[in-house]
Amino acid sequence: MSDYGAGYFEGRQRDEALRAAMRAQEVERVASRTGLAGGTVVDVGCGLGELLDHFPAGRWRRYGVEPAASARAACEARGISFDLPEGEGWCDLVLLRGVLQHLDRPVATLADARRWLRPGGWLVALQTPNAGGPAYRLFRELPALDPPRNFVVFSDLELRQCLLNLGFRRVELDYPYLGTPYAHPLRDHLRFALRLLGVRRPFAFWRNMMECYAQA
Repeated sequence: MSDYGAGYFEGRQRDEALRAAMRAQEVERVASRTGLAGGTVVDVGCGLGELLDHFPAGRWRRYGVEPAASARAACEARGISFDLPEGEGWCDLVLLRGVLQHLDRPVATLADARRWLRPGGWLVALQTPNAGGPAYRLFRELPALDPPRNFVVFSDLELRQCLLNLGFRRVELDYPYLGTPYAHPLRDHLRFALRLLGVRRPFAFWRNMMECYAQA
């Protein structure tokens, strides 16, 4: 198991303003695409619980899955439970934000999510690196990746086919870039050109990241 101790989460706080702005956009898109305003939600790899803060306890039963003990303690203080119900068909929404590449058995986790979901429920993968995008296909790396903690980097086509094979009846993919807090098109395109020349600078880019909405 990779190290996801307190230091890992503290390191992410340096750009928390950007992360918070991105989460707010993502939650709006989730509500718009799924039509869900309440129910049962599970955040797989929930970290400190910041994403679930956008799902009010008065309207949502909130569950998390998280390997780091320090992060689980922070989530429990937010009222997030880790005691997932038993059986099948008890969940309306499963979230995986920036987590698929961190899973040693991602297909098994996606299969679990399919079993948890009620008919018509949604699996939503946010902030997911896309191995099918131009930057990854050219350079075999993306700024969002953390190689020591990564296992499988899906392409958009691979992820879509995997979810269909698991029994999801509807799978849609989006590629947020323009309008996100991370997008600086002039700088990003310049850094893309420099990377072609061997100069390494992190940059957001078209299809670097994907969102997936899959309905059970």
